[in-house]
Amino acid sequence: MKGILSDLKAAPLVWGAVCMALTITQTCLCAIITVRTAIELGYHGSDDSLATTATGPALVFSIIMAVFVTFWVVTAALGQRRHQLALLVLQGATPAQLLLRNLVVVAALFIVATLLSCLLTPLLAPLLMKLILAAFDNISVPYTNARLLSALKVGTTTGGVTALIATVLTVRPLAKIRPIEALRLSQVPPARIGLVRAIFGSIVTIGAACFAILPGLKAQRVSDFSAYLSDPSSEGTLAGFIGFGFGVMFLLIFALAAFAPLLLRWFTRLWTQLLPIPSAIWRLARQQAVGRIQRQGMTILPMTAGLALMMSFAGILSTMLLTMQTSASGSSQAKSPSMATIFSTMLAMLAPPLVIALAGALAGLMISARGRSLDLALTYISGGNIGQLRALGSLDGAIMMTTSTLLAFVITLASTSSVAFSLSRLTGSFQVSIQWIAWLIVALLVALSGTIATGLQALTTHFSQSVNVLAQTIGE
Repeated sequence: MKGILSDLKAAPLVWGAVCMALTITQTCLCAIITVRTAIELGYHGSDDSLATTATGPALVFSIIMAVFVTFWVVTAALGQRRHQLALLVLQGATPAQLLLRNLVVVAALFIVATLLSCLLTPLLAPLLMKLILAAFDNISVPYTNARLLSALKVGTTTGGVTALIATVLTVRPLAKIRPIEALRLSQVPPARIGLVRAIFGSIVTIGAACFAILPGLKAQRVSDFSAYLSDPSSEGTLAGFIGFGFGVMFLLIFALAAFAPLLLRWFTRLWTQLLPIPSAIWRLARQQAVGRIQRQGMTILPMTAGLALMMSFAGILSTMLLTMQTSASGSSQAKSPSMATIFSTMLAMLAPPLVIALAGALAGLMISARGRSLDLALTYISGGNIGQLRALGSLDGAIMMTTSTLLAFVITLASTSSVAFSLSRLTGSFQVSIQWIAWLIVALLVALSGTIATGLQALTTHFSQSVNVLAQTIGE
């Protein structure tokens, strides 16, 4: 118990990030399930599938995002503790002891997160229910807390099982490394992936390519797109195109996670080299960001997943509407939903998974804060002044968040283009709708948030204690 408490005390931000991510993911899942149950019990209209229609997409997206965020936040947190694990191996700790110690830590955080989720779910569920039902006209359902315990059980189990699996998969390989090799790798993790990870990444990449091409290859050209839209079978075909588009997005996110040690460092170096900024501070910030992404690249994946989900939803729907407006007559345009309807539907489907993704992004910044403090301390001891250090801290967050945005743009472009390709097989014209203004606003907001987050850390850092930071890192 003493060793576990010392682990929590040694890295409060890291473990606090894990607890926060677990709390938010479990709360969102529990709230959606509670809303689904409330609609099933409180709605007495003609649409028997309202509960599934209203909460189904949000629940599916949230479960995928929750598993993704929980897994990678726990992995990133344990990876941040490689140095301590290496020292424990040098002191004679066995793999079973290391695994048990970290499992107990994660289990303790899970219990705390579960208690917080039980308190927050009854507060969040009524608000979420209003948001979801806002996408349906003239439908009012009273909220009830019926079957709340069942919803809490499902939501917390999802987060807890994922966290424990991530702990086992992360700690076991580290515990089996030879002591000296473990200490060396704790400072500079290797830029390579294992065989299982490579096979998984290759499979999901091939799957994404199949999801992008096969629906279009099976589609047949229609002579009158307006008449085709009036056919009831067209709804299933178009819904299939949208579903396969989201499938492309999720599979590419999984592929990015699998190949992250190889791709993230290369991608960050590439786009930062394209910016002709003749500044020594920029060059140093770029070098530090590239190195940090190699060591802690998993911390930016939740933000990438959230942005890709949000912008893919907007891009796919916009591409669908553009095709309907240009390839069909005025009668089909009348069937096109308004932007207000699209926005309310987007909020109902994506609000919970986006909250989970933002929690993962914030947790990533908290986890990487320790490595950032070490880099700033080294730069200060090497002769950097306070202004340069604060600029480095701000640029670090901007570079990491911009990398996340650019990766999300690539994934969004691929998923949107796959839907456009399928539609082109029906209409004969290939049209992709890219929301350039929206992307510019998103990129600026995300970069600004990263700049503020890491800039505040640099602003509040006492650089006179840089030697203490180094001593704590070495003697941890």
